[in-house]
Amino acid sequence: MRRVIDIIITIIAKLRQNRTLNQTEIKLNLGSGLQVAKNWINVDTSYNAFFSNYPSIFLKLIYKISGTRKYYSKEEYVKILKENKFIHHNLKYGIPLKNNSCDFIFSSHFLEHLPPSDANNLLIEMFRCIKNKGVVRIAIPDLKYVTKLYQEGKKEDFLKFFFTESSNIYEHHNYMYDFELIRDKLKKVGFKKIYQRNYQEGLVPDINILDNRPNETLFLEAVK
Repeated sequence: MRRVIDIIITIIAKLRQNRTLNQTEIKLNLGSGLQVAKNWINVDTSYNAFFSNYPSIFLKLIYKISGTRKYYSKEEYVKILKENKFIHHNLKYGIPLKNNSCDFIFSSHFLEHLPPSDANNLLIEMFRCIKNKGVVRIAIPDLKYVTKLYQEGKKEDFLKFFFTESSNIYEHHNYMYDFELIRDKLKKVGFKKIYQRNYQEGLVPDINILDNRPNETLFLEAVK
């Protein structure tokens, strides 16, 4: 039964892959959660994204069982979902847009939660969807920073990057990267120009809103 469901989901995802958006500039935020900016298209597999088009009164009910209560008030939660565009989609099955359709792609603290093969497939999808001279910005936990924690004797902080008691798969890290590791993977899928960036510095718009966790994060941009 699970295999049949997986086949159906895969077919639906493939059909969605050629989705066309009526926008002159497409800025795509992958695995966005609620960390969003105005005029970006936010792709996420959470129930927040699934219910984003529902009436506000329904969203207020959803908020009560949402883990986002720790970070957002009810009013903030509803405002984010109603004032921004969300696409509910599992990125394991690719990016649901046409080839060479995106001007900018942003992904923050998402890639490390994927198994290496799925992460590599997502990088291939980013290259497929980004326009020529378009920019992809990736933010991920920096393996160099994490190993330094261990060297400094901060063993509990170090272990949190690898182990968690949470049952939520998106709170588990399946892989870790330093700049050389992610650079080589981006080169392999076709990107020619890859730059390490500082926090809130680069070519992608709205990173003053989208970037977060500066101390532990490796920021980089790749140009097609």
